[in-house]
Amino acid sequence: MLRHLLLLLLLLHGLIHLLGPAKAFDLGVVASLQRHIGRMEGVLWGLATLLLLVAAALVMRHDDRWWLFAAPGILLSQVLILGHWQDARFGTVANVLLGLAVVAALGVRSFRREYRTDAINARPQAAARPAKALTEADLGNLPAPVQRYLRASGVLGRAAPRSMRLAFKGTIRSKDGPWMPFTAEQLNTFDPPARLFWMDATMKGLPTKGYHALQDGHASMRIKVLGLVPVFDLHGAELDTAEMVTWFNDLCLFAPGALLDPHITWEAMGDRRARATYARDGLRIAAELVFDDRDRLVDFISDDRYYVGPDRSLSRHRFSTPTSGHRMVNGHLVPGTGDAIWHLPDGAFTYGRFHLLDARWQP
Repeated sequence: MLRHLLLLLLLLHGLIHLLGPAKAFDLGVVASLQRHIGRMEGVLWGLATLLLLVAAALVMRHDDRWWLFAAPGILLSQVLILGHWQDARFGTVANVLLGLAVVAALGVRSFRREYRTDAINARPQAAARPAKALTEADLGNLPAPVQRYLRASGVLGRAAPRSMRLAFKGTIRSKDGPWMPFTAEQLNTFDPPARLFWMDATMKGLPTKGYHALQDGHASMRIKVLGLVPVFDLHGAELDTAEMVTWFNDLCLFAPGALLDPHITWEAMGDRRARATYARDGLRIAAELVFDDRDRLVDFISDDRYYVGPDRSLSRHRFSTPTSGHRMVNGHLVPGTGDAIWHLPDGAFTYGRFHLLDARWQP
């Protein structure tokens, strides 16, 4: 909604500036501008139009660089308005509103730069680890359903992934809250473990940005409305454990070739289930993996993740991610859709629905 309003304001405000060149070049009667406008000044009015309309076109294309054209367009517009204050002063209202939008865009840019910088710095460290192609012999110590899962996933003969990039769209909500649409991108590395997750969402009609980061055994979760106003800023041991569960969830679902990590110990639980425990850097988490009759991983269940309550308190509850719609993506068999579910005392609560858009792996 706000993007549509921004687009409309840029278009209308930009087109109104065409009155300047129309008066300067005698293209029609412009009664709303009483003062004389010379041809050079008319060109400047036309330039303001061009800058604002280019910004509008970028907004229409969901290009976050729109502010690069809007900012000088707003500045030029206001200078021209000051020269014709009596006739054009109400244009200041539009410039103030657009200026606030530019400030918000700069806030988002600064916030997102943190994610991108962390992602750039994380990959070389993971890429420095030696790569090794997985063979049938590597599967010998795994429970039978995990062995079959790795074979079905097509990891044999490939090098174990050292990092991966994922892109999602979906909906997310808080307890008793409305569903909010989102898109997300993330980078995971496996040795050392890191998960960097950036989310673009809409909360109560307002653009909302979130950045979850797990690095060096420590996690943070920050959410900002308009990229400026913080609504969540969580850290601490509980969040470190919670994000490690999420990282391990990603590994199991989307990077099965990394399941041969020596930090993972296994326990057989029958023909379609296995229990995995991951311990590293003082953190220890466990999960139960559930496979279907086609050897696809269809659920991940852990009791080690922490739920963030309405009062921002964290409490440990069962967490699961049932998946479906498995398909080949860039040569890997992965789930196409999944739910994120908390099993709370008052019943199961689905807080997220995810649809995979893209996945890429670095061997």
